[in-house]
Amino acid sequence: VERLTSRGWAWEFLRRNPDFQKDLANALRGAERTNARSVDIISLPSNSVDLSRWGLLFCKLERN
Repeated sequence: VERLTSRGWAWEFLRRNPDFQKDLANALRGAERTNARSVDIISLPSNSVDLSRWGLLFCKLERN
């Protein structure tokens, strides 16, 4: 824990929050997972839970 950044500390607290865990589980239902160039990409359905209230950022990917 000595080497955690402020972002790392924030994530450790957030991921243990039961309300966040519930929202995340609901958002991931029906999610599509792919891997591109060693990066995991999770595509959430348009009707999923809005996780931005937790300070998470998302981007829309254009599909070819």
